[in-house]
Amino acid sequence: MRRLAVAASAAFPDLSTDWPLLRAALAELDIEASTQLWTDPSVAWDAYDLVVANGAWDNIHRPDEFLAWADALAPVVRVVNSPATLRWNLDKRYLAELDQAGVVIVPTTWVSDRAMADDPFPPGQFVVKPTVSGGGYQTARYGVGEHASAREHVTRLLAAGRTVMVQPYLDTVDVQGEVGLIFLGGSFSHAISKGAMLRAGVGAQDHLMEYQVIGAAEPSGTQVAAAQAALAAAERLLGPATYARVDLVPLPDGTPAVLELELLDPALFFEIRPAAASRFAQVLSELLP
Repeated sequence: MRRLAVAASAAFPDLSTDWPLLRAALAELDIEASTQLWTDPSVAWDAYDLVVANGAWDNIHRPDEFLAWADALAPVVRVVNSPATLRWNLDKRYLAELDQAGVVIVPTTWVSDRAMADDPFPPGQFVVKPTVSGGGYQTARYGVGEHASAREHVTRLLAAGRTVMVQPYLDTVDVQGEVGLIFLGGSFSHAISKGAMLRAGVGAQDHLMEYQVIGAAEPSGTQVAAAQAALAAAERLLGPATYARVDLVPLPDGTPAVLELELLDPALFFEIRPAAASRFAQVLSELLP
């Protein structure tokens, strides 16, 4: 029997609610699938035919260790997405490369040293977060009267050796939310809606998942095209992606803009569209010997 492992974190060893659906779909194809902690040195990764890396949700706290782990696996077992893709996607400065490739992104200012930290803020409300971040880690929404608090946040992140990103907070998110488009084997599979999670006036938080409200979505043709353009730009740089989620938000004029292109550790929300688990199992089966 062919064997597959999904890398997991110690906090979520059984991944999320879509894992049982994927495991069952893989079993239908005679693939034995299990989760393994990527931080466990006793795991014999070379005993597997494929390692899927999208459950390693604590990588933002141990980025160098995580990237070394992925690089070490590459000679002994195939890893998806590729180690090069994981490395590129771990730091959100990849958005600058998408922007240069002509992809519409949420406007972003990058702050990498103290001299840039005095006033990098756009008019109105804005968001501050580190470029290596996930699940809302050290992310905050600020208003026009909160520049002093925002500067303290930026300074604190810089002192910790992090690069900072500053983006306008788009009021359209409060009304329309985000749309996440999931791609499996390079093809659009299904979409989810996410309600606004960032609260005003609460400062930096380490996680926002308790505010997450997910539903099924039917994206417009314009949204699908925007997501496809983002994924295509990344694949021109890095090669094919086995899984991806493109999170879009509307700009004030309605244009869909990329907030995140998740090629590292996205939740794929099979519980919203259970048939997608079988599609992903087939994509993974075709990568196995």
